[in-house]
Amino acid sequence: MTQSGDTVAKSVPIARLRLGIAWTVERDQTMLALATLAGWTHTIDEMRIGQFVAVPFGVANVALVAAWPRLRRRSRAAMAVTFGLFWGLTAIPYHVAPLVAGVVTWQNVSGLARLAAGIAMVALGIEIARGRRHPPAGEPS
Repeated sequence: MTQSGDTVAKSVPIARLRLGIAWTVERDQTMLALATLAGWTHTIDEMRIGQFVAVPFGVANVALVAAWPRLRRRSRAAMAVTFGLFWGLTAIPYHVAPLVAGVVTWQNVSGLARLAAGIAMVALGIEIARGRRHPPAGEPS
């Protein structure tokens, strides 16, 4: 009986460790997916008026969400910051500046969703980068 009890006791921490890794990647992927959805809300609004400039980058962002679990921690951080800076910085001159100047249009208001997406992705990338230096066994660094 002690032998089976020892086996269970030894396997539980490994199971908890693996669950913790999966939870972290899954939570980060969910955050990225929600931010991507926010970026796409404005992209769809642009498509409605015939502007398709951001569609390729939006598709690349969806591909990033799909590939997220297979990326290393540093790659996840770098990609989140890169995509976030793109979404956020492109929204400022085209939507935030006109809103500050008093030009309130639906296009400028929906552009704030893209700014929010950028901020969320940059924050996610920074959180990942500031994370643990040495990942637990089994997680790629």
